[in-house]
Amino acid sequence: MKILVAPDKFKGISTAQGVADTLNKLIQKQRSSAFVRVCPVADGGDGTLHTVIHILKGKITDTTAHDPLMRLQPTTYGLADLPEKNSAIIEMAQVSGLSKLTQSERNPMLTTSYGTGELVLETYKKGARNIRIALGGSATIDGGLGFLQALGAKISAKSVLPKGAGGQHLSLIEKIDLEPIFKNLKDIHFTGLVDVRVQLLGEFGSARFFGPQKGATPEMVEELEKGMAHFEKILSEASGASLKSQRGAGAAGGMGMALLALGGKLDLGFDFVAYTLKLENQMRGCDLVITGEGMLDASSLEGKAPVAVSLMAKKLGIPCVAIVGALDPNIIWLNEVGISHVYSLFDKPILIDDERISQIPDRFYDAVGRLLKDFPEKL
Repeated sequence: MKILVAPDKFKGISTAQGVADTLNKLIQKQRSSAFVRVCPVADGGDGTLHTVIHILKGKITDTTAHDPLMRLQPTTYGLADLPEKNSAIIEMAQVSGLSKLTQSERNPMLTTSYGTGELVLETYKKGARNIRIALGGSATIDGGLGFLQALGAKISAKSVLPKGAGGQHLSLIEKIDLEPIFKNLKDIHFTGLVDVRVQLLGEFGSARFFGPQKGATPEMVEELEKGMAHFEKILSEASGASLKSQRGAGAAGGMGMALLALGGKLDLGFDFVAYTLKLENQMRGCDLVITGEGMLDASSLEGKAPVAVSLMAKKLGIPCVAIVGALDPNIIWLNEVGISHVYSLFDKPILIDDERISQIPDRFYDAVGRLLKDFPEKL
């Protein structure tokens, strides 16, 4: 049996590479005759940088930049000459991400995307002109305000803005001039890699849908929603384009909107990763595909890696199963996207400080055992 193991990360628990290696070892231990091809994937969230730069034979560069609370911290970015010359890849999660904060520090009124802008400036100085920013895993709902501030936008507000403006300042903005950015960063091309094409405003928008995950109280959510609606009008006027209606504008707390305002485009992160990995070619000839992520739920349907992997497998007529940290019991579309079986480690999501974390190795072993019983040597 030929098996392709193509999981995404289990956020807070393991990288995609770590999950793939674990599954490979457990399959080999329980069925030594299996031929396993390991191909960890990403979708524009955490892990995209290392997955892509490794394949492109680029270079990971260590540096420092301001985190979501404006503390100077170590971070990284990638440089490569593919898919275009003078390319850079920045992972927002590595600099302006939730992983940079403790649970008690999460507060999208205070967090800023300023550090992501700092990384753009540094890569530009290194010669990068085609800059991809993986937008998943951000801690911010600032509409890219901090990012634009770091790039040199001229911003007028009702009161003096601090360095690293955040969500609480959106409603204060009176005018923004993007020309200094275009003047200082000539020939730059932005692409936002999104894991979910979220809208900017509304029930499934950047504040109301993702705000609670980033530490927002119900009161904060409504204030951020109003601030985002106000800032969108200012930024649309500055860019000459209507931004709120564009799909993906709400990605990373409105960072997608900021990139669109700068003439950038938004692509599904998985599509870029799959193209880079030549994933479809790796999948051909396999008898089974195993994918997975930390939580399989409604948001998985909006461009996240496991569903994208299963749809590719379905197109090729290959059975696909998922091993996940937890499964939302309310989802009913698994067969439609080509996932025939789901093997959950737990019945609800597990956090990094969860006492159940010690059970993970045994749960992975049991999940692989159940999977192999369902899929005998000869399908």
